[in-house]
Amino acid sequence: MITRYGRPVHFIYFKLVEIIMLSYFYDQIIKGGFPPGSMIIIAGEPGTGKTILASTIVYEELKKGKKAMYVSLNEPKEDYLSSLEKFGIKFSEENFKFVDLFTVSKEALVAQIELIVKEFMEFKPDILVIDSITAITSVMNPEYVRSFLHTSLGRLVKSTGAIALLIAEKPMEHEGLGFGVEEFVVDGVIILRYIKCGEHYRRVLEIPKMRKRKIKKPQYEYAITEKGIVFFDIPELERFEELTFERVTTGIEKLDELMDGGFYRGSITIIAGHTGSGKTTFGLFFTYANALKGNKAMFITFEESVSNVLRAMKNYGMDYDKVKDKLIIKSLIPEAQSPVSFFVEIKDLIESEKPIALFIDSFSSLHEHMDKAELDKMVRYLQITVKKYGIALCSTINIKNGFNELPTTGLSTLADNIILLTYDIVDNKLTRKLLVLKARASNHSRKVYTFEISSRGVEIYD
Repeated sequence: MITRYGRPVHFIYFKLVEIIMLSYFYDQIIKGGFPPGSMIIIAGEPGTGKTILASTIVYEELKKGKKAMYVSLNEPKEDYLSSLEKFGIKFSEENFKFVDLFTVSKEALVAQIELIVKEFMEFKPDILVIDSITAITSVMNPEYVRSFLHTSLGRLVKSTGAIALLIAEKPMEHEGLGFGVEEFVVDGVIILRYIKCGEHYRRVLEIPKMRKRKIKKPQYEYAITEKGIVFFDIPELERFEELTFERVTTGIEKLDELMDGGFYRGSITIIAGHTGSGKTTFGLFFTYANALKGNKAMFITFEESVSNVLRAMKNYGMDYDKVKDKLIIKSLIPEAQSPVSFFVEIKDLIESEKPIALFIDSFSSLHEHMDKAELDKMVRYLQITVKKYGIALCSTINIKNGFNELPTTGLSTLADNIILLTYDIVDNKLTRKLLVLKARASNHSRKVYTFEISSRGVEIYD
């Protein structure tokens, strides 16, 4: 009998295809890797991660015992190595050769190109990077560039079975890669792009050309993180005979009762309500109560500062010092990043802290600043992640018309539970109301309840 958390279980495991760099790049994006003896252009606008991508490929090849030569026409060795250390990339001098060049004139460049060929023949690398080929194409005429790529470098690479990665600067909003000759001479073209989506930009990798390799699909979204480049693909679902029945407390005793025992681990709960209806307060009690039980909990806010969250906790008699090792509070700015970048940050927090309770306040803040299709994609990734790690996720959505308005966002469509909050003001008296609209796989209450928020917390009445 398979067990989890000490109980017999059935489990549905959702596998997210999202792996940092090379194994995924070679196994899924370019199956089998780059063909031996090939020249590949990696082109992109400034800041798209061309150097990081090429350097990570070099780093992984060095770990396999291969030899690599990196020719830089843009920055000195010290600057290059120090920038890569931020991503945990350190090269061993044994199998790695850095050639530091600079361009000043056509005559000097011809001599430097001859030096590249000489160094290649002496060192005999398995992989060569020229960063950037644009430094050559911007000075030399198209005929010389074609001759260098096809005759000099091309023959060397093909005769030795090495791989040459040629980094090319692509002007902003410009379709060409340079003189228009490079892409016809090389064996493969990888383009890194910015695509504007609302207030944000997506980073996208495209492969319009790759000889001798079958490309699964031509475009992949990616993000640059502290760990390097992360690629995103359509989630694959793998189903197993396993499903946890363990619940976590909502943090409010009466709400636990209405939810037939609390929130399932691996479930998503939406708390929808007017501004001021108490949505954030429910999240505070949810995360604080689970932290008090000795479990990791996480409170992520897109609307408040950390100091405001701590002040609210104090007003409800919550002692943060008791739970500061278990409760992680993080404030993020909704305008600051793309949906995928937010997902990467949240996922990193999940993997490092391993919470069982996660509260995000609020989904509406993200919705106001992000492209809907991109946000829905982030929500899908998030759903798969919380189910994979057995996290009870609770998030908030703003509504305007009380119980007559049902939330219809991507998150609410995927939600296992929906709790609606509203209030009426009659004769200068505020009356708060609560309805458990949906609680999947639970024998939940279907009545409308009143509740109060005071210094004692949230009190729900029949």
